[in-house]
Amino acid sequence: MSSEEGPITPAADEPIEYAVPASVRAELLQLRAERSVLMAERERLLGRLRGADADLRESLRVQERLAEEARTNDDLRRQVDESSEARVELDALRRDRDLARQELERTRTERDQLRMDLLQAELALHGADLPEVVHHDEREAEQLRRRVAELTRELEAHRHTLSWRVTAPLRTVRRKTL
Repeated sequence: MSSEEGPITPAADEPIEYAVPASVRAELLQLRAERSVLMAERERLLGRLRGADADLRESLRVQERLAEEARTNDDLRRQVDESSEARVELDALRRDRDLARQELERTRTERDQLRMDLLQAELALHGADLPEVVHHDEREAEQLRRRVAELTRELEAHRHTLSWRVTAPLRTVRRKTL
């Protein structure tokens, strides 16, 4: 080349090459290495973050399940309490029934004694024969037994109605206030 031609200019499509000092190249190489290390650290941290996110979601699912189980346990506890209250009320009703049966038995015994007293008084007034009256009294007693059985069945049927069961708490309250 001659000096007359002037400086050489690269073509528009050719890259211009500059001489890069060695210190800049070394620093560039070091920066690229640090970038690789930082990118690897970033990926590691992103992986840990994804893992922590998955753990958090699982913990939330477990928490929701435990909350549901707690609500179920509360419902069961409430039902057990209601059952216990119903059992106490049932025991009270059974005691009331037993007391009523005892009172009925005492009343029947008293009734029978009064009938015997009345029978003896009538015999004394009329001078009738005892065997005939006793026979008459046995028939009457049998009729009364049948009537009592009939009334007992009717009472039991009445007690098994819905209205009787619904008003049971009111009767209990009334008995307690009397």
